[in-house]
Amino acid sequence: MPKKISIITGPIVGLQSTRFIDETIRFAASTGKTVASFNLFDEILAQAGLKPKNAYEEILHIGNLLNGYEYQFQCMREKAYLSLAREIDRLAENVSVVIRTPASIEWRGYNLILKDHRIISEVIRPDAIITLINAEWKIQEHLRSNYGQHVLKVIAHQKELTIPKIIQWLASEVSVSEDWAEWASYITGKKVRHIVFGIETPSFKNRNKYVRDVEGLAKLVTQKDVPTFYTSYSMTVATDPVRKKINDVIWKLRAYGVVIDPASIELGTNVKEEHESVVFAYTVCRDLRWDVQKVDAVVAIHPYDEMPPLSTGMMDELGHARAYGKDRYLILPVGGGSPFTRDNYVPANHVFKTEAEFFDFAENKRRPTLKPRYEKFQKAFAEWQTTPIKEKKKY
Repeated sequence: MPKKISIITGPIVGLQSTRFIDETIRFAASTGKTVASFNLFDEILAQAGLKPKNAYEEILHIGNLLNGYEYQFQCMREKAYLSLAREIDRLAENVSVVIRTPASIEWRGYNLILKDHRIISEVIRPDAIITLINAEWKIQEHLRSNYGQHVLKVIAHQKELTIPKIIQWLASEVSVSEDWAEWASYITGKKVRHIVFGIETPSFKNRNKYVRDVEGLAKLVTQKDVPTFYTSYSMTVATDPVRKKINDVIWKLRAYGVVIDPASIELGTNVKEEHESVVFAYTVCRDLRWDVQKVDAVVAIHPYDEMPPLSTGMMDELGHARAYGKDRYLILPVGGGSPFTRDNYVPANHVFKTEAEFFDFAENKRRPTLKPRYEKFQKAFAEWQTTPIKEKKKY
């Protein structure tokens, strides 16, 4: 059996997920890790004897399958999973596996849920289910491309998806994927983790520039029991010197596990007034329920030399982390004497004056200790950002 099996969900279009997964596999190879990639719909079409010449033709075939009987389409998916399971069984033990499939499809104006929890649990027996997301406005931009318009016309039978509709689609992907993970945990008797993962992240040297987070996904799909951290900090009032301090902590933390950075979902600047309440509610739900609830620990970073008010978002995230029973840490150079901060939002011995104190605690006093076991990935990611892999055109 392979080292680790991950199901990768997320909208069928709008993420450029094929390119992201291909780049992740090449990045993983640069660190000495082998990942085999499968696509459920490619397997379905192959079993049907269909050989599309390009991505446009592939979507036409998928549209025809969706136009048939739903039960027939379900049988096709089950047959494809059985075939993939046989291929996976033949792989070497040092090979990790990813299977790309959406958990739902926007079809003819409504959200079609793929009820594949049983076959996934009993046949694939995954170790993790990872839902890929991106900023809703970036997904909308991709849907306005020629390929995106082709998919919307053939499958969704719509000219455009509004921002609220895209958010609803993302929420459906997360919800169904959660159900798959819970069902798989019950059937297999092992904890099958569900992670919501943003495909982009701010660049190490320039946080205004976004790069695909191949390092984070590579660790998630190749490393078992990798620690996950959510970094919490003020998103609005930080000056450039403070931003650099925050970025340095986030970057160093990558050597200890997978970092979920709230800035990975780039905020849109032209939100329509009628969509504002939906986008705000989605942002809060994503940070608190999809991120904070699913990670192992929340690391709050407030590295100001003069004490400004604590970020309301940061304190809310720490409060929810406490309610979820997560480990909480706070880097706070000044202040921190309030009883509502120490021993309430954060345990008293988890408040640190400097990042050096925090990392020393993590490595030597925390139980279990955290070590920079993933430094090889971190260093490779720094190099990857300066010498990006030559891209092929992917949809």
